[in-house]
Amino acid sequence: MIRILLLLTPLLLLASHTADDRIQALEDELKSLKKDMKFHQDDLDERMPIIEKVEKKSILDQINFSPEVLIRVDKMDYTNKSIENEHTMIYGNPNYQPDGTYNRRTDYSKDFDLAASIRFRLNMDASLGDDLKFHGRMIFANSSQSNQRLCILSRDIKSAEASSAFDVDRAYIDYTSNKHSDYATTFSFGLLPTTGGTPMQYGQNSNRKSVFPALVFDMNTYGIIGTQKLGESTYVRAILAKAYTMRATFYPYQCNRENIDNANVVGLYADTKFNFLGKSLLSFGVNMLHDLKAHPYLGPDVSSADAHTLGNMLTFGIGLDIDKLAGSDTTLFIHTAISNPHGNGKKDDYQILSSNLAEKEAGLTESGNVGFSEADYAQGEMLSSNGYSIYLGTKYDITPTLNIGAEYNYGSKYWFSATQGAEDMYNKLATRGQVIELYGIWNFHKNLSTKLGFMQSDEEYTGSGWHFGEPAKKDAMQRVSYLTFEAKF
Repeated sequence: MIRILLLLTPLLLLASHTADDRIQALEDELKSLKKDMKFHQDDLDERMPIIEKVEKKSILDQINFSPEVLIRVDKMDYTNKSIENEHTMIYGNPNYQPDGTYNRRTDYSKDFDLAASIRFRLNMDASLGDDLKFHGRMIFANSSQSNQRLCILSRDIKSAEASSAFDVDRAYIDYTSNKHSDYATTFSFGLLPTTGGTPMQYGQNSNRKSVFPALVFDMNTYGIIGTQKLGESTYVRAILAKAYTMRATFYPYQCNRENIDNANVVGLYADTKFNFLGKSLLSFGVNMLHDLKAHPYLGPDVSSADAHTLGNMLTFGIGLDIDKLAGSDTTLFIHTAISNPHGNGKKDDYQILSSNLAEKEAGLTESGNVGFSEADYAQGEMLSSNGYSIYLGTKYDITPTLNIGAEYNYGSKYWFSATQGAEDMYNKLATRGQVIELYGIWNFHKNLSTKLGFMQSDEEYTGSGWHFGEPAKKDAMQRVSYLTFEAKF
């Protein structure tokens, strides 16, 4: 037995040595794997910023940037002869009436200081594939206006301090699943292209920026648009969106806009191109602002505290644009629209009703809120009757670089235009009355142009741009002379 154990001892020692070697080999291999893992992690950590930079650069390479810079100078004056049944007074001035009051608006006129403004826009677009596109636009604005306004609505001419404003006013994706079909369907979602619609592009010396006619709908929105192609040049569009108003700093000159606090947008539009006395575009639209809640832009001390959801507002419109009329260098357009209100019986109230003299001097209502007028049109339900408007104009190319234009628009007593986001500085399409605008544009460089213009607005009723109150007869005139320089790349 002892002999057998002695003979097996070398074999047992050899087996033990082999096991130790295997364990050592496994430990060495594990150390090697850990070392390799650390090396690769260090390499990944080092390369990750480079990879991110490459990806970002690749994305930026796909985006086309197109900047625009516009500087504008305006000279304005305003005259108001009368407002029917106007009783608004300024209190505490003994130089006028024995009781210390005088009428604020009747026979009132003002010659405004020279005003200047600048606007910068950065347009962006990218093709992210055969069926996917991105569009965006950033905007910066600044105006010299501070304590002067073009409307005479509040007790004093009010505005926020002159300041800069920066925002993104459109950023949306177009997705077309069947692009090469004769009946392609496109879905657009995001901050939508619903401002700057036809025919405003002629006076702006630009391309059409909105898929909707400006007289029917010209608001900032976010939501979704579905576009169905029905042939070579015919499109039908449906919109489901939310309307909003950009900050007041973007609209420093006038008051005939409302701040949209809440409104759902539901609309159906169609347009088609055809040959009729030239290259023609026929457009039609019906739009509803559902649960419309808004308050007038009367100054920084007037908020939406007294604004309520007053109902729904429908707008119907049709328009015809003709380029190269009868083979000439003339452009002609004519648009018309009807506003159809549906109130729910609720009221907005911005009257000064306090019987306390000190509160009247401060422009306060009996409830302590800020008002601006004792007149009846400062309060009320949604408009009670249909309104209508007509907008027509012409543009003639004297030379390829020089053209002149004339435009006219008229709004009736109860006209309401959904134009709170209008790119037109004065929102002229909201006027209850008539507006005449004349201009000349000189393209003195392929990227540079200048425009000289004159606009006269005759206000026939109060409440331009408002959706509530009973309009009162008004006799007022606003005149604006302006000069612009613009660069587009």
